Amino acid sequence: MLRLFLLAGALSALAMAQGLPERAAQVLAANCTSCHGGNLRVSELDLRTRDAMVKGGTRGPALVVGKAEQSRLYRFAAGLDQPQMPPGKKLSAEDLTTLKAWIDSGAELAGSPVASGALAAAEDRPITENERKYWAFQKPVRPAAPAENAIDHFLALKWKAKGLTPAPRAAKSVLVRRAYLDLLGLPPTPDQVKAFVNDTRPDAWPRLVDSLLASPHYGERWARHWLDVVRYADSGGFEYDRDRNNAYRYRDYVVKALNSDKPFDRFLKEQLAGDELYPDSPEAWIATGFLRLGPENNVKNEQTRLDELDDLVVTTANGLLGMTIGCARCHNHKFDAIAQKDYYRMQAVFFPLKPLERPLVDPAAEAKFKAETKAVEALQQPIKDQLKALEKPFRDKIIARRKASMPDYLRTALATPEAQRTEGQKLNVIQFEKSVENIYEDDLVRELTPAIVAERKQLVAKIAELEKTKPDMPAAMTITEPGREAPPSHFLHRGGAGSKGSVMTPGVLSATVREDWPFPAAPAGAKTSHRRAAFAQWIASPDNPLVSRVWVNRMWQFHFGEGIVRTPSNFGKMGERPTHPELLDWLATEFVANNWSVKHMHRLMMNSAAYQMAADDTEANRKLDPDNRWLWRMPRRRLEGEAIRDSILALAGTLYNTIGGPAVLPYIDPALYQASSKRTWNGKAVDDPSTNRRSLYVFSKRSIPLPMLDVFDKPDTITSCARRNRSTIAPQALILMNNEFVHLQAKAFAERLTREAPTVPARVARGYELAFGRMPSAREAARAVEFIQASPAGLNDFCHALFNVNEFVYVP
Repeated sequence: MLRLFLLAGALSALAMAQGLPERAAQVLAANCTSCHGGNLRVSELDLRTRDAMVKGGTRGPALVVGKAEQSRLYRFAAGLDQPQMPPGKKLSAEDLTTLKAWIDSGAELAGSPVASGALAAAEDRPITENERKYWAFQKPVRPAAPAENAIDHFLALKWKAKGLTPAPRAAKSVLVRRAYLDLLGLPPTPDQVKAFVNDTRPDAWPRLVDSLLASPHYGERWARHWLDVVRYADSGGFEYDRDRNNAYRYRDYVVKALNSDKPFDRFLKEQLAGDELYPDSPEAWIATGFLRLGPENNVKNEQTRLDELDDLVVTTANGLLGMTIGCARCHNHKFDAIAQKDYYRMQAVFFPLKPLERPLVDPAAEAKFKAETKAVEALQQPIKDQLKALEKPFRDKIIARRKASMPDYLRTALATPEAQRTEGQKLNVIQFEKSVENIYEDDLVRELTPAIVAERKQLVAKIAELEKTKPDMPAAMTITEPGREAPPSHFLHRGGAGSKGSVMTPGVLSATVREDWPFPAAPAGAKTSHRRAAFAQWIASPDNPLVSRVWVNRMWQFHFGEGIVRTPSNFGKMGERPTHPELLDWLATEFVANNWSVKHMHRLMMNSAAYQMAADDTEANRKLDPDNRWLWRMPRRRLEGEAIRDSILALAGTLYNTIGGPAVLPYIDPALYQASSKRTWNGKAVDDPSTNRRSLYVFSKRSIPLPMLDVFDKPDTITSCARRNRSTIAPQALILMNNEFVHLQAKAFAERLTREAPTVPARVARGYELAFGRMPSAREAARAVEFIQASPAGLNDFCHALFNVNEFVYVP
């Protein structure tokens, strides 16, 4: 009995010693390195590595290895010497015990084999004063401008300097169509065009802009722009591309936030840390779906986890900060003042994240849902066991055949003891073990006898029928963390998981701050680290020099075709410089000063004379500025695929205009995708009216895009989209000419014209009004009437032709 007691005590002591480096690293990261590490080193003391502690600072060595009572690090922390550290608080008894035991046991730090010596020095990359002076790292300063529209003032300065003459104001019929397409993504009706054209009040235009911003369809249109930036999709990507049936709640959150003109700083804070900053708001919890939008690797290991974190760090930096921080995963940025350590300190912000499907019902309802689901699963289980037993001999046969045909490198990897395998062999074994038993439906069915196929079909049908009886519990795609203390994350030399350096404390872009941004410890009783809360406060701070500039630049791009910075996700040295830097800073400061109101910025931009210019060229201006970089006319812009599809539905009178809710799956020809690797598209019939919703609500499956949207340059949703491509390719014309959906909508458009206009000439006029917001010219009308009367299908073909006219698919 005594021997067992002593053995248990020895094992307990061993387990404690083995965990000391990690626990000590957490204590130091949470309490010490914000003042003694990175760019801020009080008393010239760096507490991030063992070597640096032994070296010490201005007071001498901080660490005497093996002797806690003689180590200044412990003595100041324990209050044995003054001043007690850290300032303003005492370490808990548990943390002090950890610190003392760690020093007495040899003070080995997690990651110390590479975090000491030369490699530790390589982690440091101070930001110079000159680098901080780069324009994008300077806080915007409001330049002087006249009290009226400052936008026209700053543009006029460039026109005068370049010898350019601005285009005249566009016709009212053009402006009303431009405004509707820009703010709603839908063409105005003939009555809406006439109402504006005939409105002679001096404030008719501002009134129109206000009315469109008040429309619930505004949020749908502008949500699409934001969803491009955050690479929104309804599936996880990669081989299996699993559906995310709760993702739509995040999409609906964005629509609602834009419609309500939620202050943009709050909008960002909710997405980064809604659970920490606004824990009582279900809406803020849903907003954290932003942190789950990236592609989800099918293989789960340390490397793929790091890849997913990289995607989140890069999307946050590109989308919100306009900085290409991804380069710093493996080395200091080659062009911009972004240290590799900045990357890993930002990664430390997100490192604790774990996915969570959060119920949107009260605890009693949740318990009821779970009990009912468990009851259904209990009924399914014996059928599943029967199915498994039925398939087993055939599955075993396939697996044996696969193992027999293994290549030599896999045989070698499997024969090598696990502890001796190389990193490559470990990955090969993991992938093989997952894939060898992953048998596709078609492969299995080919092995079965006809009798087994029939029996299996019955069992599968029974399971499916029971599955339909499971209750559908409302839930949101959100995140959580393992607890108040964040698990340690490391600097990775050369970006490799096997080259761990120092334990990282959370941080921000060093070039944007003079002192380390504070990351206070999480409040007592907190369920998460609150690192994201502190990070979100920096992102949405008025002192952040990037965020306000980046967003107003994106708004300018969506209204004027190109941003003031034409590389909207790269404000670094390899991106373009702003064409109008004073205007950009004026817009950024105006945005912040007006409570980060997005709708206020719409009004400013659209009420400018610049926005109301015609799109006509002049020969003199074209010679001086062929690319219209100085915005002397309104640029011509092709509509996105979503707006084209929505406009077709609007003209046909078949648009189902309900806002929000689960996504729809329109028809896609099965020949265009493979129903393998668990990927499929359960689309409705091509003439099913329930799928005639706005394209924002079309299910966005990463591996199976809707062809009509795909050919018109829909982003791949794998990475943040800074700016959509604007291609002109044959498949765009072919899909508008030959697609079955387009033919059906042309037929519906023709039926609408027949109902609304009694004669062929009247139908031609009505068609032009609906499609282009204008009446046809005499020549256009005569040719259209002749065309319609030449064939029994003439009206259908006429409507189809209107969908294919450039005037229909371009913003005027």
